[in-house]
Amino acid sequence: MRRAIIDIGTNSVRLLIAEKLENGEWNILSKKLNSTRLGEGMSQQKNLSAAAKERTLRAVADFVNDAKEVGIDDLYAYGTAIFRDSPDGAAFAKEVEEKTQIPLHILSGTEEAFYSYVGAAGSPGALTAVVDIGGGSTEICMGFGNDIGFRTSLPLGCVRCTGQFDMVGARGIGELKKHCFELFSRADEVAAVKRWVFVGGTATSVASMLQEMEEYDAKKIQGFEVNPEDVTDLLKKLFNISYEERCHLKGLRPERADIIVAGVTILDALMEYFAVEKAIVSDRDLQEGLLEADVISPV
Repeated sequence: MRRAIIDIGTNSVRLLIAEKLENGEWNILSKKLNSTRLGEGMSQQKNLSAAAKERTLRAVADFVNDAKEVGIDDLYAYGTAIFRDSPDGAAFAKEVEEKTQIPLHILSGTEEAFYSYVGAAGSPGALTAVVDIGGGSTEICMGFGNDIGFRTSLPLGCVRCTGQFDMVGARGIGELKKHCFELFSRADEVAAVKRWVFVGGTATSVASMLQEMEEYDAKKIQGFEVNPEDVTDLLKKLFNISYEERCHLKGLRPERADIIVAGVTILDALMEYFAVEKAIVSDRDLQEGLLEADVISPV
């Protein structure tokens, strides 16, 4: 059985195509990404822009066609924070369904946290926290193997916070970190966790930049270890170079150059707040978790 998942996020639209093996595991056949920036100018009081909706609709339609061209009809789309927060998020979801003829489910914050954990955590013999820093929100989910407990979604994301704070000034960095600390207090239950897994575009970009990748290599991202000193040093570097220099930085996709400072600030603040000594980065994330959405769901 083959299945396709389309994840429509605040910053990008992603396609995952996978095949279920006889042992019940999923073999990932392909992944694609289109940075449509649906959440540009993100605000709970602001409707989605016509241009952003058009870019996103086109990307979703292209991915639907890509899936169908390889014979996949088992196709599901999911919306994340931007659909939850925008006044016209639900209406746009209906428009996507009507124009693409595929079902689109808007994930709740706790559902998003749950499936990010399912996709990334694996089956470790240790208490684990999975953190997904996205464009519009950050999800934190804690569990022990398949026993999933605390989970939350916080209004912190690289697109959202780039719009809320001045990311070209030291004061703005400090204000964002203070804001992060205030929100992280809602997740104090995970403070005792020793095994941390980071997923999402900010985390994978950090791993890619630290390895100075010329081209993204999922195998080198999966399991890459980061420590707080490396993240803090990287944040200082990103802050002290221009947007143009960030566009040409090894390991960073140019379309993330304007939002990466906010994303890394959130990651730096999280490692400081929870005293994270080290963490691993996972290329497997929400999409892999959603492959199992028909058989497991949060309770």
